[in-house]
Amino acid sequence: LFRSIPVLLNKVVLEYVPKYGQRLADEVRKWGEWIKREAEKELAEFYPNDADGATPIAYLWARTIQCEGPGCGAEVPLIRSFWLSKKANRSVAFQLVPNLEAKRVDFKIIVKQRDGWVDQANPKSRIDNPKFDGTVKRGSATCLCCGYTTPVARVREQLKARRGGTNTARLFCIVTTSPATVGRIYRRPTDNDLNCVKRASDELAKRIKSHTGPLSLVPDEPTPMGGGSGAGRAFSQRNYGMNDFADLFTARQLLALSTLTQLVQKAGNLIVTAKDKGAGSAVQTCLALALSRLADRTCSLCTWRPQADQEKVEHVFTRKALPMTWDFAEGTFLSERTAGWNDAYEPPAKLVEALATLGLHEG
Repeated sequence: LFRSIPVLLNKVVLEYVPKYGQRLADEVRKWGEWIKREAEKELAEFYPNDADGATPIAYLWARTIQCEGPGCGAEVPLIRSFWLSKKANRSVAFQLVPNLEAKRVDFKIIVKQRDGWVDQANPKSRIDNPKFDGTVKRGSATCLCCGYTTPVARVREQLKARRGGTNTARLFCIVTTSPATVGRIYRRPTDNDLNCVKRASDELAKRIKSHTGPLSLVPDEPTPMGGGSGAGRAFSQRNYGMNDFADLFTARQLLALSTLTQLVQKAGNLIVTAKDKGAGSAVQTCLALALSRLADRTCSLCTWRPQADQEKVEHVFTRKALPMTWDFAEGTFLSERTAGWNDAYEPPAKLVEALATLGLHEG
């Protein structure tokens, strides 16, 4: 798999660009937009806008374990940092509020004003000495309900039993944008948000059951081996039960990526029908590479970056590894801001365009 990507890249640069030039870039954009329109018809219901018109661009999740402290058993969200936006002119974070009766914690979003931190939902309520360090340190997780720290070995065992805990993670924040508001908007999840996640999971299960073909609908190939030294440390996801590639994605991410995959295949077939076979293969290859680019930002190993010029979903391969992430950011392919399909196919189209203008085409 990893060796085939350089081969495809060379094929685009050395064969397709010289043969098709600017036409290839135009076709990638045309069919990339077609794929987005078709995907929206199938998937928009799982990524609804807010009642006030704000558009969700990211969903922030935390994997969880059960506290193993004596007599506790509370749900412990695994979070590396409480920051949402960490910039000179704007600071937003969240705090965990122990809920002893429910054996879990509640989430409170806080914002920094001139005279200190306040509760976003109630600006008159001041937050003194907020904490930002998270609940996980060196893989061990501390419960805020009882103070007990579950050791890293037990954290791993609990997550192994749930194949990494991706689909049992807790949704704790939604990031949205709105034409009426400058910058990102942070809010707590609603019942509708949770229902959309459940419906997406049900839809994926239905599609997997009815799927036929030589390949599975979702990637069931084994992930690289983790643990040990050297390259093993780079692929530590297996220490947490992520044995198949499908384990690295939420059900909604798998639903979106599998839908886009089928549309890339369909686009290639339509181009072959309308034009020559080579043009269809060229456009389909570029769109497949765009889908691979999107998968790098549509995975449960992606994180939310609060320090960026615009806060955004960070991609997985910041280094040559599949790093374990306790909390993760789920983008939406509909977004035009971060981790969206537009941002997946437009850069390849620009690259083809740039190479064509350099004269790397047959004329």
